[in-house]
Amino acid sequence: MHAMDRNIPHRIRSQYTDRLVSFFCYVGDMMIQLEMEFAQQLDTERLAKAVNLTLDAEPVLGCRFVLRWWRPYWERLDESEREAFLLARDEGEYEAFKASSIDVYSGPQVKACLWHSPAGDRLLLKVAHEAADAGGVKEIAAAISSIYLRLADEPDYRPEPNLRGSRSLWQIMRHVPWYAYPPIYLNFLREYWASMMLPITHTLSIEDGPRAPLTFIYRYLPTEGVSRLAQYGRAQNATLNDVVLAAFFRALVNLDKGERAQLRLNTTVDLRRYLPGGRGEGICNLSATESICLDNGLGEDFNSTLARISTITKHRKANWFGLNSYVGLLPFHSALPYALLKILLRKVMQLGLEKQNTPNELTNMGLISTESVTFKAKPVNAYLLPPPLYPPMFLAGLSGYAETLTLSASVYPSQKDITERFFDAVLAELPV
Repeated sequence: MHAMDRNIPHRIRSQYTDRLVSFFCYVGDMMIQLEMEFAQQLDTERLAKAVNLTLDAEPVLGCRFVLRWWRPYWERLDESEREAFLLARDEGEYEAFKASSIDVYSGPQVKACLWHSPAGDRLLLKVAHEAADAGGVKEIAAAISSIYLRLADEPDYRPEPNLRGSRSLWQIMRHVPWYAYPPIYLNFLREYWASMMLPITHTLSIEDGPRAPLTFIYRYLPTEGVSRLAQYGRAQNATLNDVVLAAFFRALVNLDKGERAQLRLNTTVDLRRYLPGGRGEGICNLSATESICLDNGLGEDFNSTLARISTITKHRKANWFGLNSYVGLLPFHSALPYALLKILLRKVMQLGLEKQNTPNELTNMGLISTESVTFKAKPVNAYLLPPPLYPPMFLAGLSGYAETLTLSASVYPSQKDITERFFDAVLAELPV
């Protein structure tokens, strides 16, 4: 046993956000993936060592998730169980790795696969969502990259484990002044009541179906298109994310001209926006879900849709965007045993599906900084893949790298054709 291993505790306390993500195992395969394409070859042995050392640098990654009726916890794996690297022999093995699940209960919580393809190396990181959200996945990539670069000069380097960095939501909430809590709670009550009163939600027409095989769908928007979109958004006093949301709403309605229902999309908020450095103290989940509702419809054209969305998002950003549900539900959730809460939330999820009131979702996973994925060589392209949700649900992801945007989805057979058509419709709606 290394001296470092003796310093890392055998058990690590689970956080509320870890447990919350684990409840969603009923509606999807809770994994997030980061794929990188290189023109050059990476050093296989050094990369494998960097990946495995990251399980020490961020100890929760070298654990398994252990269920208990009151509070689950993270249990440190023996060194023999912490192998997290695979060198794919061919494209088939690489794609099989990408389509496979990651077992949060056996660990480790991150796995990496490298394929020396004829066109250049492909590197894929697969992370259990219980351990990290998209922001955390990018931080994991940065840690692996940093260790990989350092090992070139110091082959015996071993990183110091991050034992003091908080994984708790409190690192966000402590930046919220006391007087903001009552308004946030009132916002939660208003939104919760409004969602309970909603009619059926307008969603993609997806039939329930088999949960294999898993495939991946992408659409890329190159630098010139992204630049034009950003300029258009600024001219309309809107963000790039607002523009994409507007295209999503319009594509959703135009693809299905059936009976009108409530126009609502779920989107994600990275709560690291409230941290001074924009980065968590430890690898964790620090994101939230918000609903965007267009009560008055799309409007007559794209500009009208965009104006309605930007009005909503501006208002929410001025009122502690992303914190409503945590302030409203965390005290209640924390008072209940894990096993009981899991049963209750499963029933809530089932009820939403039965009432056709579970909206489609766009998760903006943010920008992948070039520095965080530089392994001496910079990737030609890099993008994130969102968790696959089981049909009839649907989740799309948006990520950026080097002034490009990638729209992505991880889908099952009954979702595949409509996702292809939907993504084409989204791109057709964008004013570029």
